[in-house]
Amino acid sequence: MGTVLARRDLGLRPVVEAGDPAVTWAVSSELADPTPYLRGGELLLTAGSGLPADGAGVRAYVAALVETGVAALGFGVTPVHDAVPAALAEQCRLHGLPLFEVPRPTPFAAVARAVAEALEEVRLRDLRRLGEAHRDMARAVSAPDPAERVLRVLASALDAWALVLGPGGSVAFSAPGAPEDPGPEAAELLGRLTAPAGPRSAKTRLAGDEVFWHTVGTPPREYGVLLVGRPEPLGLTDRAVLRTATALLDLVARTAPAPPPVPGALIAALLLDGGPGGAAAPLLSELAGDPSADRYRVLRAAPAGTGRPAPPPLPTAVAGALPDGTLRAVLADRGADAHRADLDGLALYGWTGAVGDPVPPGDLPGADRRAAALLDRARAAGTPLLWEEGTDPFAELLDPAAADALARRVLGPLAGRDDTARMLRGTLRAWLTRHGGWDRAAADLGVHRNSVRYRIGRIERELGVDLGDPEQRMRLWFALTRLPGG
Repeated sequence: MGTVLARRDLGLRPVVEAGDPAVTWAVSSELADPTPYLRGGELLLTAGSGLPADGAGVRAYVAALVETGVAALGFGVTPVHDAVPAALAEQCRLHGLPLFEVPRPTPFAAVARAVAEALEEVRLRDLRRLGEAHRDMARAVSAPDPAERVLRVLASALDAWALVLGPGGSVAFSAPGAPEDPGPEAAELLGRLTAPAGPRSAKTRLAGDEVFWHTVGTPPREYGVLLVGRPEPLGLTDRAVLRTATALLDLVARTAPAPPPVPGALIAALLLDGGPGGAAAPLLSELAGDPSADRYRVLRAAPAGTGRPAPPPLPTAVAGALPDGTLRAVLADRGADAHRADLDGLALYGWTGAVGDPVPPGDLPGADRRAAALLDRARAAGTPLLWEEGTDPFAELLDPAAADALARRVLGPLAGRDDTARMLRGTLRAWLTRHGGWDRAAADLGVHRNSVRYRIGRIERELGVDLGDPEQRMRLWFALTRLPGG
């Protein structure tokens, strides 16, 4: 509100000063009771044509505005009133409602526009602050002592103190200025937040500060609880920064500093036993980050831009890059929320990711094909995807062996293992993902659009199909998404 009142071009004159309230929008109304059409936080502009003439009516008018949460009242003088009515000013003073006079030369539209400009400036300032916090946190996770550095960035971005309580209740690490004792209710609240069926966040007060509690990790693999305290409540931008910090702390906690175990035994079991089941299963669970796991998910990720970002830290040793630069990994299934945090962490490193459905070890090849198709959709949408958000309705209806045989028959020479077949499959997948868009497919592949045109023409000739036919495109997409290594 103070920003609008400071605009000299508007000529607004404060009549009742009561702080500097936050304003969500500006509206004008001449109704005797405009509150049914208000949501709270508005700057209400009126010329007083509907203002009650008696003192009791003015008192009820102001009381209704305050009860609804109106932030401030702007009163336009002339043509109805030559000055702000004394009874209105008195009631605003009694109720603590800011009141200012709008002079005759200033239209209400100019005041509303000034409010919109001020709100846009606040929005841009919040976006800059959010971007700077994300940038600093991304740098912090790759530096020594990443957890403490993330906490320092969080505390600075929110102008608050921050600490992480370990599962036992002791302070695991903290930013400067954090209290040594989080309060008498800490032990009980910590137990509730880390219970398998308990809440994941809470809010308390401590020595004049509002304290926000949020778990780091999800059951049964919690890594503690993050506490952030300051006198003022958190806004939308503050909460976005807090969510990012929580995801990064979870990622840092799950990234073991020690070198991963040598996977030689797992490789021998895969070669000799023919798959990751049987004796290889416990070896896989050890390498995938959770010795108790019995179900796994495949993660696929690709650079979000044209550059080659640094490889992100992952909570698994079963990971590597494919020849086209796509990152592929096997993760122990830790639940949807934990894997959304994985995807958020990848995005901060400049990667677009997709995490497939949870499967037993023997079904990982099929899960990899589904994760590859999901990554194509994620890249086309420009946002990370989790399997629960895009389940394949055909997966439970098709026998994997029959689907594989059908895919090879439909793809013909494109189903081969040679480099040319892989190149043509990759081009076809990118072109179909981009709905036949030559330029966007070329950008995904890193080639000229004419190269894409040549390859698509070659595919049509070799398969004897017309890719202008949606039926043919559907069949080829089905085959590509079900061919092992497709």
